[in-house]
Amino acid sequence: MEYEYRVIDVADGAISSLLLGEGRIETEVLEAYINAMASEGWRLVFMEKVMQRHLVVADRETLMITFERRVPESERVARAARCIDDVIRAEDASKRKGRGAAAGAAGMVAAGAVLSNLLSEE
Repeated sequence: MEYEYRVIDVADGAISSLLLGEGRIETEVLEAYINAMASEGWRLVFMEKVMQRHLVVADRETLMITFERRVPESERVARAARCIDDVIRAEDASKRKGRGAAAGAAGMVAAGAVLSNLLSEE
């Protein structure tokens, strides 16, 4: 394994997205993320804007940024051996987040139904 990669997402301000319907990724924030990664030897190789659902009611602009760096020769075999473990760990974390999001959405629906019933009884 000659290179390793890291993907981060940088999102616009949640408050401005929610209140104003339009957010903006601040240049200083983006620059700080890129410089922080560069200080650890990472090089930006790809950036893509995506819209992600936020708080069920709004979309949020996010930059998905891919960085790469060369794996030192002395670490390549060990790093390559850990790749499958990294995939399994990432998939497990994704499943936990998905279950948490589903539980949160179900809770919001249930709370809405209870509130609706309470208001209709008055």
